[in-house]
Amino acid sequence: MLQVEPRKYSIYKEAAVDAITAALDESVKDESVREKCCRALLILGGRLSLSGELVTEIWILKQAGFNEYGCEVNSLNNEENDILVHDSIDLDDEEDAIEEWLRNLSASLLGNGKKSFLETISKSLGSGNLNLIKVCLVTVAWLSNALSLQSDTEFQLSAFSALISQLKEILEHGEQLQLKVLASMSLLNFSRIPECRVLMMTIAEEINVPLRSLAEETWTAKQLYAIISREDQ
Repeated sequence: MLQVEPRKYSIYKEAAVDAITAALDESVKDESVREKCCRALLILGGRLSLSGELVTEIWILKQAGFNEYGCEVNSLNNEENDILVHDSIDLDDEEDAIEEWLRNLSASLLGNGKKSFLETISKSLGSGNLNLIKVCLVTVAWLSNALSLQSDTEFQLSAFSALISQLKEILEHGEQLQLKVLASMSLLNFSRIPECRVLMMTIAEEINVPLRSLAEETWTAKQLYAIISREDQ
């Protein structure tokens, strides 16, 4: 339902975004809704194995170069081809299809709905519930990457403005290393958007120290640290 022509009005698309946003909003205080909503968000990320296992979170952390998962990451490596829907589908074609899905989905989430999805996910990032925060960060990671592949400056800037404060807070004071890795990955994605990179430089001094420490853990944090350090000179 969500993957229809981006920017084209659809009452069904708006209703779907409203439902997702309402569930996310309710997840802050309702554990039963939270569990279902977190699973739904991970499914939207487009990473499932043939056995039905949700691998969105593992996939994104692996792309960030984070290897704390150990055997789970190894398991993903062993089943990488199983993520394909059919053996005859080429891996590059599958990645192109997922990227197109996420681009269209990001446009739907940001361009439809009566209540802002961005404001709701930002609120969820500050909820204090670690599982909800992690799933929302996974969502922001693929969302920011999808936005960096688009040319809609309005969407890009609105997303960055809505999320930057929470991403900065998690990077500086996150309770888990995984959360900081996901936050740095999202910021790196936003840094690929020229207008967002300019705005990011206004907080360069504040995120410089946590990034320098995190750079020892992942290549994404190392690359972002290099970007803000170079441009801050």
